[in-house]
Amino acid sequence: MKIPTKEECLKILKENNAPDNIIAHSKQVCNVALKIANSLEKRGIKLNRNLIAAASLLHDVKKLSPNDHVAEGFELLKSLGFGEIAEVIKKHGLYHLSKNGFVPKTWEEKIVFYADKRVKGSKTVSVDERFEYIKQKYKKDDVESEIKFTKRIEKELLGDEEIR
Repeated sequence: MKIPTKEECLKILKENNAPDNIIAHSKQVCNVALKIANSLEKRGIKLNRNLIAAASLLHDVKKLSPNDHVAEGFELLKSLGFGEIAEVIKKHGLYHLSKNGFVPKTWEEKIVFYADKRVKGSKTVSVDERFEYIKQKYKKDDVESEIKFTKRIEKELLGDEEIR
């Protein structure tokens, strides 16, 4: 499995014209993801921390694309030889949750998906606050099923523990 270092991830973001605010968001998603990983590892769950770090840093590499940033990020990372990271990134969005190949199933996929739903800009927030932002930014009122799905993942990852 080929996984880029943190420095290589940041280089990939810059080469793909990711603006500073997207990079700051991605770094915070990585911080949250690794905190969740720590919590799961304490429960005896084996994880690929490098995969989690790289996928969380690169999940929005094509965020500014006028098309589907999830699909385009997937294609880019696959073309760079990072197939496993591409798979995780493919499953971080809300748009395709009704399609089977886009639903997070592995621990790493669930962690990156959930960590992204906890970071607004570069600040860690509650799932509810993040979805309030999503509703406003994307003019999307009907997100109840996505909130339910995210909270189910939250319970699975954290139980009653809190991540700040």
